Amino acid sequence: LKLFFGMLAVFLFAAAGIVINDYYDYHIDKINAPHRPLPSGRIKRGHSLLYSYVLFLSAIVFSLLISSPENPYCLLLALLNTPLEIYYARNFKRMLFIGNVVDSWFVASSFLYGALIVGKETLGAVPMLALLAFLSNMGREIFGDIEDLEGDKKLGLKTMPIVFGQRSAKYLCSLFILAAVAMSPLPWLLGLLSINYLVIVIIADLIFIISIFTNPKSNQLLTKLAMGIALLAFIAGVM
Repeated sequence: LKLFFGMLAVFLFAAAGIVINDYYDYHIDKINAPHRPLPSGRIKRGHSLLYSYVLFLSAIVFSLLISSPENPYCLLLALLNTPLEIYYARNFKRMLFIGNVVDSWFVASSFLYGALIVGKETLGAVPMLALLAFLSNMGREIFGDIEDLEGDKKLGLKTMPIVFGQRSAKYLCSLFILAAVAMSPLPWLLGLLSINYLVIVIIADLIFIISIFTNPKSNQLLTKLAMGIALLAFIAGVM
């Protein structure tokens, strides 16, 4: 039951983040993605904000249910990430590089949250995996900024490809992805995960490398696929 509540809390928090980002991205999406629910008018903008707060509150409640005085870490992480997500959607994501860093922290912290459900003594290889998730998501985020370049320009946003150019931005996101690939064998080399992890993570690494040479839209799909396979590698590695 504790694990189920923890998974539900992560799901609710992720959903809340998507909804509140859609709320604050309304004017951007009217240019970049007019087919989405808010800019297309299928859902009222005010309703989406209220819905996001309900989701955030639900995630905090489930985090409270799985926490205790001896292990309050899931609740503390939820209380940290909730205002951070709101401020990210409203301000941080429009700041050069900071938005990419904060978004990647959310991805990395989901790994930490999962381990903290049991307790901090079970972290093991998780901090290393959180770092790999952070690095690969940084690359994916910057590629996403390249994809949204035209709409972001019209709205006067400051993103890596706008400030430094598409070529420099692509070099930087490639660097983040390659850093994640280079570090991916470490959990096995350090004896934290079994050979099963290494066998599967190599597949993820190959997809990450291929994604570097694709267009931004394909990169988004491939990096998501690679991150999913990397998660399976972690699960296989602890078995």
